[in-house]
Amino acid sequence: MEEAGRFVAGFSEHNGRTTLHPIGVTLLLCFGFAMLIVPRRYAMITMIACASFVAVGQRVVVATLDFNFMRIMVLFGCARLLMRQEFRGFQWTRMDICILAFAIVQVLTYTVTVGPSGFIWRLGTAFEAIGTYFLTRMLVRDLNDVRVLIFGLAVISIPVAFIFLVERSTGRNLFAAFGGVPEFTQVRDGKMRCQGAYAHPVIAGCFWAAIFPLFASQLLSKGFSRVLAICGTLSSLAIIFCCASSTPVTGILAAILGFAMMPLRRRMASVRWAIVALIIVLQIGMKAPVWHLIARTDFVGGSTGWHRAHLIDKVVEHFDEWFLSGVMDISHWDVFANDVCNHYCLIAVQGGMPTLILFTTLIVIGFGNIGRAWRRVTNSPEDVRLIWAIGVSLFVHNANFVGLGYFGQIDSLLFVSLALTAAAQSARSPLRAVGSTIISRANSSATRVTSNLRAGYR
Repeated sequence: MEEAGRFVAGFSEHNGRTTLHPIGVTLLLCFGFAMLIVPRRYAMITMIACASFVAVGQRVVVATLDFNFMRIMVLFGCARLLMRQEFRGFQWTRMDICILAFAIVQVLTYTVTVGPSGFIWRLGTAFEAIGTYFLTRMLVRDLNDVRVLIFGLAVISIPVAFIFLVERSTGRNLFAAFGGVPEFTQVRDGKMRCQGAYAHPVIAGCFWAAIFPLFASQLLSKGFSRVLAICGTLSSLAIIFCCASSTPVTGILAAILGFAMMPLRRRMASVRWAIVALIIVLQIGMKAPVWHLIARTDFVGGSTGWHRAHLIDKVVEHFDEWFLSGVMDISHWDVFANDVCNHYCLIAVQGGMPTLILFTTLIVIGFGNIGRAWRRVTNSPEDVRLIWAIGVSLFVHNANFVGLGYFGQIDSLLFVSLALTAAAQSARSPLRAVGSTIISRANSSATRVTSNLRAGYR
């Protein structure tokens, strides 16, 4: 198992052994039974709550199969789908097929590189990813469901922010008793780096940075919905502040940039080509590769931007080692602590070009879903704003990828975000919806008239 976990971000002493706490088990059962009994559109909220309030060290190991609590929640979700037949009416999309292909290829390439132990570990991560994605696809079906999920996240964010503020003031992590997180809060350059139940302070900050655009999209709502949106926005910013990391701050800046692009949404093709041209110009004019701009990024002090730029240098330099199916050992790459702190690089190192291409395709399909979806609802500014926010959330994930190799709770959130782009595809313009209803009724009336005429003729 140690060999399989060598390049697994977040691999700890808790992996591969049962670690349970009475309070953790109680919370798991509460969230699990809530998953089974709550109305469909509330079900995914229980999964995010479990990720936010139960430390990552909690898990059950059965015959070498490692079930952390997120995977157990996936099992509860599968049981719900079977009990309530909520998988009926599911229609496959390009994203669904690509998700399956990505997971299968990841398992195969990692097994080729690492061996049987790699197969067991990667099978577990694939189960968690696929399960989370398809649960979201089947339980969050339209924009109204997305709004319910956002308001549920806002409710969750309030106690999470309070816990983070308590940790920052005391220097102790309340979730340490569960295992998987340190008792005393990390300190870097004199600043507390709070993490709560999350696998790492950066994970916690990036998790809520990716959700921040969804809260921001509802700030123009009315009544209690607006209050929840304000609370969620402020809570997510408070959590990011307590994490004291540059990567989540970059995510917030990416969110602001994403919303700033909204007025230009009809000209995004030109914007993308302009960005490509800018990158080419920078590459020609700079002495170092363009990604060395990362080394200049430091918003909170103590940033390791240089190491992230150096990592990309080494991945490019050692392309011949990893391109086929990944690489098992990077100790000779001279990478700081062998830390693959870039998600695209992590995908490449663990699975080679096949998984990197499929993963990039997932992101492209996700943005494509958003582009097609908002064009269907141009008569509804609220829907356009929400769909755009889902795209901005995916854009924040991409900003996070530059400084973080995903692991822990945020890995599941990524697949929730990808599934939400598919939910956005269900959006329809109110005028088109009315037109469709009229046409449907007209067709039904015509069918009845035809049937009556035939009956009279007979």
